[in-house]
Amino acid sequence: MNFELAVTQGKWAGLRQLITNKGKILIGRDAACDLAIEDPLLSRQHCLLECNGEEFKLVDLKSRNGTYVNGQRIQEKLVTQSDEIRLGHHILHLQAAPTSPEIPQPTVGLCSRCQRKILQKDLLNHRAVRHGNHLYCQQCLERGIDSKTMGKLPALPGKGEVRPALPAAPTKVAKPIDTAPLRSTSLPAKGSLPAKPNIPTPTSDEMTMSDLSSSSTPSNIGQYKILEVLGEGGMGYVYKAQHVILGNIVAIKVIKEEFASHSDVLMRFLQEARLGFNLDHAHIVKILDAGEVEGTYFISMEYFAGQNLASLVQIKGTVQALTVLNWAIHLADALHYAHQKQIIHRDVKPSNILVNEEDVVKLADFGLAKAWQKAGAPQLTSAGQMLGTIQYISPEQLENSKNVDPKADIFSLAASLYFALVGVPPFGQEPLGKVIHNILHTEPPAIKRPDMPKEFEAALFKAMAKQSTQRFASMAEFRDTLIAIQKSL
Repeated sequence: MNFELAVTQGKWAGLRQLITNKGKILIGRDAACDLAIEDPLLSRQHCLLECNGEEFKLVDLKSRNGTYVNGQRIQEKLVTQSDEIRLGHHILHLQAAPTSPEIPQPTVGLCSRCQRKILQKDLLNHRAVRHGNHLYCQQCLERGIDSKTMGKLPALPGKGEVRPALPAAPTKVAKPIDTAPLRSTSLPAKGSLPAKPNIPTPTSDEMTMSDLSSSSTPSNIGQYKILEVLGEGGMGYVYKAQHVILGNIVAIKVIKEEFASHSDVLMRFLQEARLGFNLDHAHIVKILDAGEVEGTYFISMEYFAGQNLASLVQIKGTVQALTVLNWAIHLADALHYAHQKQIIHRDVKPSNILVNEEDVVKLADFGLAKAWQKAGAPQLTSAGQMLGTIQYISPEQLENSKNVDPKADIFSLAASLYFALVGVPPFGQEPLGKVIHNILHTEPPAIKRPDMPKEFEAALFKAMAKQSTQRFASMAEFRDTLIAIQKSL
């Protein structure tokens, strides 16, 4: 009898990998793995399933968030068809493979990023997309695509290579980053960063609640005592912390050790600190400090006791129209302030909008922000590369994010406000191939709710116009229009 490992629950339910006799399956979020699952809680090379005749042994590869069998964290364990394997947000089962061979599907080409085969049915079901002369699979769409040319990408590790274990972080003494550069939007020279290793660059930093083991959570980072884990993203962790001398509560964002030597990731992380340090607005999360602790880079920022808009809508449902209108005015004013400082956010989305119990709203995460029109500023995005979260990204960012202007933030803000009112992104959630098609070619569905002012809906749809020239001329004009609507009600 032949067996396969199948993802039975989670976003990637339906993925399967046939197990050959005396074979091995490498599982992780790296596209080079035999069974690649795009899950922020998975390590790049998370675990290994070994087959030796009729026995199947699951081996954890010292992953940060662990491999679980029937609810118990394991290092290695023999598994059977009755066992439930949990990896991050996904559940897998060992099961008998179909005895009759499936009808072979025609291959239309290879993914331009990870070289996976793309079948005709993938395009038909919008689980892959053709963009110009390139094809992209669903997992690479999650990370971001190049719309013109890929250029040279770092080589993926071989399937036999395993990421070394990360030691538990002891209490460390922080080495402060010189505050003078933090007062400028200029970025470090490319040559000043460590050489980039052969690992893929993550492009999304969605924060999700995670149940990290105590061994992987440091007790202190420099002068900050870690109180709890607030979340984890593709590139790092966010902790609630307290300054041991001053006693103030802050949020600490830490870049993961496996990405600290990756120049592109580190430059974006430092860019968030340097650009954010120059922003002082009531509705922008304030950057307080940045430093480096024995190779671990961190940013300390204002602790805002709220939750992001994505989680709020998921838990409580859609928000009253007048409340969203009030948030929209404050967020538009915050982005106008950033634009006056020549800074474009480029990743406005519900998970970067924070709200507390008093309905105070703040904008966070300037990790993809760009110093707009600054002479000689280094570009962190190569020509034709798209960065940002696809569901809320503007059409021009899909084409070439290198040359976007502040009107891209107008589009993304309106799309995020639409989500707060309707409960789904304006152009759909997935499959991503269809989302991209909708952003480029279709209009969002009308907002059908009795408390929605028609003028507010019209303003949002104007802000989401396909052509940037048809949107508001500036974020200030968008804000002033919203204020006028609020006063008229």
